[in-house]
Amino acid sequence: MNQDQDKMHPDDLRNLLVFIVLAVVIWVSYDHFLLKPKLEAMQKVQQEKQRQLAEKAQMPGVTNLIADLKPRDQMIRGNRITLENDMLDGSFNLKGARFDDINLKSYFKTVERTEEVHLFSPVGSYHPRYTGFGWVSSDKNIPVPTKDDVWQIAADSPSRTLGAGETVKIFWDNGQGLRFERDLSIDDKYLFTVKQRVINNSGREVTLFPFSLVAQHGLPEDLYGRWIVHEGPIGYIDGELTELSYKKIQDKPLKEVNAAEGWIGMTEHYWLTSLFPEVKEGNQFRFLFKEPEAEGQLPTFQVDVMGAARSIAAGETTENTTHFFAGPKKLSLLEDYEKQLELKHMDLSVDFGMYYFMTKPLYYLLHWLRDIVGNFGIAIILLTVLVRFMVFPLANKSFKSFAGLRKIAPKMTELREKYGDDREKLQAELVKLYEKEGVNPMAGCMPILIQIPIFFALFKVFQISIEMRHEPFYGWINDLSAPDPTSIFNLFGLIPWDPPQQLMIGAWPCLMLVFLIIQKKMNPPPQDKMQKVMMDFMPFFITYLLSGFAAGLVIYWTFSNALSVVQQYIIMTNMGVKPELFKSKAQKEEERKMREANVHPGMEMLKDDLKEAEEKFEDALFGDEEEQKAAQPPKEISKPKPKKSKKKK
Repeated sequence: MNQDQDKMHPDDLRNLLVFIVLAVVIWVSYDHFLLKPKLEAMQKVQQEKQRQLAEKAQMPGVTNLIADLKPRDQMIRGNRITLENDMLDGSFNLKGARFDDINLKSYFKTVERTEEVHLFSPVGSYHPRYTGFGWVSSDKNIPVPTKDDVWQIAADSPSRTLGAGETVKIFWDNGQGLRFERDLSIDDKYLFTVKQRVINNSGREVTLFPFSLVAQHGLPEDLYGRWIVHEGPIGYIDGELTELSYKKIQDKPLKEVNAAEGWIGMTEHYWLTSLFPEVKEGNQFRFLFKEPEAEGQLPTFQVDVMGAARSIAAGETTENTTHFFAGPKKLSLLEDYEKQLELKHMDLSVDFGMYYFMTKPLYYLLHWLRDIVGNFGIAIILLTVLVRFMVFPLANKSFKSFAGLRKIAPKMTELREKYGDDREKLQAELVKLYEKEGVNPMAGCMPILIQIPIFFALFKVFQISIEMRHEPFYGWINDLSAPDPTSIFNLFGLIPWDPPQQLMIGAWPCLMLVFLIIQKKMNPPPQDKMQKVMMDFMPFFITYLLSGFAAGLVIYWTFSNALSVVQQYIIMTNMGVKPELFKSKAQKEEERKMREANVHPGMEMLKDDLKEAEEKFEDALFGDEEEQKAAQPPKEISKPKPKKSKKKK
């Protein structure tokens, strides 16, 4: 009996599936309705602060952290070194000796391709970000270069512009015998190398600490703002991945990790800036957050690495080399640099999520298909077919199990009617029925549970693939990484009106809704009225949620549902179970009455038979009423009881 009790009841199975669906809906709703609006509000506040700073900068006598706030193109003028290769352009600021102007030549802000993505911007412009390098000393009497010092191009510099394979040499003298030199170089893609030297002609030993940093004032300009993809400080240090969201680092403004090797940086949805210091004992990796020092200023997010102390004797020289990456989070590119620099897990800067072991292979598969067909949208459709093929045995088992349950539903109804008050007995009888008919309720549930990680892995792939960004599809989809730009509320552009963002439910989401409804109508409605209302509402709710996600994801979901409908129809037909969608009105009405009464027609016949048998039993025991009257004595009749005499009247 205990074994029977361990079996899952069909109602419990349905409740479990409903719980899973609700959990997914709540999970997505939290991001769509709560988290994203909060981050958008933070962005608006910071944009307003920068606007106010710009207004104050025009007023005489007003000073603040960004007192000379100007358009970006004005801030990148002046004493700078031009940099350009096949993938990047920008400039190096000799004031402060920092990279604060880097643009991605192959990536643009919008699909119109009118303005490059600005990965770095100087302080004094909107959304400033930069990298800095240098030395610090515990002795305040030793001058070291600061952010306000201007460096010079050395006379023996191999080049005065920074290009692929070229080196620019700069220097700064502290006036006390210490000469600071830097060799700047860049490869043909996205890797920079900064070699620092300190020449000690001061006549005494000095101790200095090398450092490198990435600093960002305020939130990024194109903050994605969804928990699906990590954005903020990141590092892989001493064999452990550290990811701190912008909110988390504000709650804990300082995190330090001492380790010999690792990398650290700032990541966005599609972009990465990362420092690769020399592998040496005594390196200190830090994640920092600094509150604004005055009203109207922006907070500072910073990651940096400080090396171990370098004791430089008089007349000696010390060197320190740091590489840094500034570019797209393209997996093949990151893996190439990982091998070149002998780094570990650069691929983790791409947020593959908790299902890393599944997401990464699916990522490779999608991009392999794209290389073959040349279009990301077609690759998504092919991936859908392949994934459905891979999970076919699981889905087939699931559909067959549910179809089998539907086939024995009348017998299950009889058992519920017969043993409804005795749940333990009902469970035992249902288990016997399952064994007799060869049906296992869990066989339908487990394949669905196994497919859930696959769904989330695919969900991740479509969110992190930079190759999908600004990739067009056929028709009106010009960016697979953005939501469908059409809306049913203006008849997909036929009405000259631009609906608000909340009403942007495009053609692809509507097509997805059609298949969701068809899939729902393939199965009978739940007996519970609340569940029925929820299941009727669910396709519309899911459509509304997914309409704000990437069009590529909606295309995948649409084709996946279409294939699921076809597969379910074939399986149910082969098993002799007619899909609910194709039943006549009379059949549906009859089954509805059965569900409401919770009685199968066979039970009605059984009740009639029982009633007839009961009457026959009473006749045999007490005899026919007329025969009883005839057999009674006369005196018994002359003395009738009052109640009986009333009944005769």
